[in-house]
Amino acid sequence: LRGNYIQEFKKVLVEPRLQLNYSLSKFFQLEVLGEQKSQTTSQIIDLQQDFLGIEKRRWILSNNNDIPIIKSQQISIGFTFKKSNWLVSLDNYYKKTTGITSSSQGFQNQLEFVEINGSYTVFGNELLVQKQFKKFITWMSYSYTDNDYTFDSFLPTSFPNNFEIKHTIGAAVIYDYKKLKIALGSRWFTGKPNTIPLSTSPSSSTSPIAYNSPNAENLEDYFQVNISGSYNFKITKSVQLVMGLSIQNVLNSKTIINQNYRVNQNTNSVEQINTYSLERTPNAFFRFTF
Repeated sequence: LRGNYIQEFKKVLVEPRLQLNYSLSKFFQLEVLGEQKSQTTSQIIDLQQDFLGIEKRRWILSNNNDIPIIKSQQISIGFTFKKSNWLVSLDNYYKKTTGITSSSQGFQNQLEFVEINGSYTVFGNELLVQKQFKKFITWMSYSYTDNDYTFDSFLPTSFPNNFEIKHTIGAAVIYDYKKLKIALGSRWFTGKPNTIPLSTSPSSSTSPIAYNSPNAENLEDYFQVNISGSYNFKITKSVQLVMGLSIQNVLNSKTIINQNYRVNQNTNSVEQINTYSLERTPNAFFRFTF
């Protein structure tokens, strides 16, 4: 049990935390976690529309009014199974965070210049299956997340969170034998929420872009394959050289990972700005150990 006293606001915040581990059998374990936390600072994001969308982040102390104390409550329950080089784990969690400000969420739609307070709730599941075959380790994971905002002073009052990724699947194969290590992995997930304008023409000088409901659409799904490897050379008795090579986005897939809109003053129209994932990127390293 932890307690905080905020002298500025004359407030006492009690934060209980719970961790319970119980072995249901020799191979099966149960874990229950719960915690309550608070934070007296909020990160404000200012987007610079006049310079390629560069953003500026700054931390601001809570004033217990328009910048409230952020409070969160989270509980999770998980199961783990280990036997014969198998590992299976399942986690389920629920989290609610209150006292967030719209300016801390990086909105690039009709909420970009609106300052309101609200909350978000997250419900999720994570599944991991792993198996070791001699020198090989393989694993596959799946996660589901339902993440929604609630702003009582805005319509609609509830809509998907900017950072919601509904479905994520990952898999990898790792080979580790003596001095050689090779890993091949991939991941796929659904696109993040996005807000679409109602028209390609500016609506007015005070509110140039008229948007549809916030985060009512989603970007395209994302898929990437990565590979990496390393080899250990023994140069002398006390000196070793580790050489490694990795390639990110082996298939060179081009995926939109962020999308926003702005008014083009030259054509007097609403244009779409896309941010793409990193293209095929090789990396190499050499490391000496003594």
